[in-house]
Amino acid sequence: MNELSIRRMFNDNGRGRPRGRSNSYEGFLKSIVSIARKYDLEPEQLFEAFVEAWSNKSSQYGILTIACREVNHDSATFLLTNKEKVVSQFPITLDVLKEPEYYKDQLQYVSKFHYKNKKQEKKIRKISELRYGMKGIDIKAKVIEIPPGINVLTRFGTIAYVSNVKIADKSGSIRLSLWNNQVDKVHVGAEIELKACYIFRYRGEHQLRLGRKGTLTTINEKKTNSLHKEK
Repeated sequence: MNELSIRRMFNDNGRGRPRGRSNSYEGFLKSIVSIARKYDLEPEQLFEAFVEAWSNKSSQYGILTIACREVNHDSATFLLTNKEKVVSQFPITLDVLKEPEYYKDQLQYVSKFHYKNKKQEKKIRKISELRYGMKGIDIKAKVIEIPPGINVLTRFGTIAYVSNVKIADKSGSIRLSLWNNQVDKVHVGAEIELKACYIFRYRGEHQLRLGRKGTLTTINEKKTNSLHKEK
């Protein structure tokens, strides 16, 4: 959808009220987008966590816990916390929760229309900050263990070589799943920089994986190559 189409869906007064829907929807849409951006989460998945909390009383996404505190005849009130710290609390009408796919689309429009000129600074994450559901993570760490790899059958019917390498920084450690020639890029003691990663849950354990556009760079080797060039 182009910018003109987005503008037609929202008033040009800057307040972004979706036409054909109650003005009360504006608040929760913008709140979800704002909270998601603050905690490096996806707005659509954060909204899914609200829907899950409505059904199951509570849910977890990234570092946030969403609790459904109260449900009445037309709305549900949710409390968001980061550990024990309150992040936000607001109601969402039940007809919104019953139409998750429609409102997930609206979140994309709100994010693109209201925040298109706002650039987020990318920060290097500490391992202790990582939580299930986080995406687009950048991290620097040291390789401390490379266990023997195993051959696995992929969903495409091919055989892949996988090693769940252990990496660590000053805050903690986590397993990094490396596939095929990615394993050859690292060695124990190597300092690495990872970009565009996400947290995956495998057999009850959180793992770090490279996304489709993710990259792995060995920092100390990069510095060594730079020194050789200077000579």
